Amino acid sequence: MKGRLIVLFFLVLNWACEPISERKQPVPSLYQLSQMDLNLDGEKLAKLYCGNCHLMPDPSILDKVTWKESVLPDMRMRMGLYLEEDFGVTLPQDRGVPSGIYSDIPLIKKDDWEKLRDYYLSKAPDFPLPQKEKIKPELGIPGFEVLMPAFDFVYPDLTTMIHVDSASRIWLGHRFKKLFHLDVSENPTLLDSLNTGIAPVSISKNGNSFELLTMGLMDPSNDSLGNIVRFDPKVGEWMKDIIHEKLMRPVHVSWGDLNGDGLQDRVISQFGNHLGKLSVFFGGDEENEEVVLKALPGARKTELVDWDGDGDLDIIGMMTQAAEGIFLWENQGEGRFFERTLLQFQPAFGSSDFQLLDMNNDGKLDLVLVNGDNADQSQILKNYHGVRIFNNLGENEFEESWFYPMYGASGVEVADFDQDGDLDIVAISFFPDKSQKPKEDLIFFENKGKNQFKPYLPKVQFDTNYLILSKGDVDADGDLDILVGSFDFNDLYKGPSEKWRPILLIKNKIFN
Repeated sequence: MKGRLIVLFFLVLNWACEPISERKQPVPSLYQLSQMDLNLDGEKLAKLYCGNCHLMPDPSILDKVTWKESVLPDMRMRMGLYLEEDFGVTLPQDRGVPSGIYSDIPLIKKDDWEKLRDYYLSKAPDFPLPQKEKIKPELGIPGFEVLMPAFDFVYPDLTTMIHVDSASRIWLGHRFKKLFHLDVSENPTLLDSLNTGIAPVSISKNGNSFELLTMGLMDPSNDSLGNIVRFDPKVGEWMKDIIHEKLMRPVHVSWGDLNGDGLQDRVISQFGNHLGKLSVFFGGDEENEEVVLKALPGARKTELVDWDGDGDLDIIGMMTQAAEGIFLWENQGEGRFFERTLLQFQPAFGSSDFQLLDMNNDGKLDLVLVNGDNADQSQILKNYHGVRIFNNLGENEFEESWFYPMYGASGVEVADFDQDGDLDIVAISFFPDKSQKPKEDLIFFENKGKNQFKPYLPKVQFDTNYLILSKGDVDADGDLDILVGSFDFNDLYKGPSEKWRPILLIKNKIFN
């Protein structure tokens, strides 16, 4: 036994000292590490322990106070090490955390923990690092008119979904378990509404019928209350048929034929909280048979595309909790998928949304990505939050070619909005720097060519929080308008006091 530990120790030492790209040995488990006298400095211990579950974070990503008072204590307790300072602190199991998320036994020695902790606290900046120098946005978006249509009744601004259909009508989801059918082409008009039982987050129209993905609890939860429901119109009412239920806080679904049988399959991002997963549900007789692609929380979004050119649809997906990244699931046929990692990010990166488009006209799909989720252990302004373009180099390799700092960036839409032949970008932030004047919570980036973008801010008269971003032709004039869903916390906690304004409409004026 002693000989085995000596061999394992030298493997660990080599592993901790090698660059990630050159490591050939498997990562030692935390339990194995806890059984050895490692005699390593704090940085090497961080590579071993922090790098065991996700990319090792650099100390500079957070300030000293955030490391000391929030992130490091939580990571320590996840590894089962409790100290005197924890007396009086609510234990994870008392907060409803499922068994196994926080270890029941210590997975790190106290001496090793203190060296690891001291490494981060000695290297971290005293204050969050500022954004790098950037082009300041101009006020007013050329060619667009900013409107916030008001309906003739008082209701909370708590938008959870926006979809513009082929008839230029809007389907709007609401936190209070409602789905609204709206027309804002001229005078704001409520066409229809129905109770959904749970907050809607995604919709797929099929003629007069539609499928609706509902989330369950919006706030962090391990409950399985989400579902997909098919709605069919009947005289004076909607008939509901539950297709999938007991989903783990789902936030997105992609529809497509993955197995070539002519039926619609569903890829559901079950974000969850401490538990979650990314799943495929095939259509047909085995409609409720689930194929789990990744049994981890944080599944945020997927896109279906024939990535490898073999004639079937593959899956590109974003994972946003701890082991953050963009992943490819190659369709192998017969319900089998092979996972590849396209991009990996450090655990405080805050991945939020992405789109796949050819940004440089080289025939390959590039990634436009925003990161700015700021609702977890480190709620500070982060200089690495923003909007990014990753160019597709081929062979599943990507390279960041453009970055614009934007605190709390949370949603992105990409299209040729000004119809000049290239792709423009719109991004919103749910966690902006509220001290910025004007507030940079929605930025339009006009593509000027050669990977250069000019930023603009809309002139708005109402201060609210932007949760949802969408696009569509709401006035049927042949151009794309921008729609932003309002989510007003005052309406949630205090109740509404003004007429319902669920959408910020940035109307494209190219043709009128």
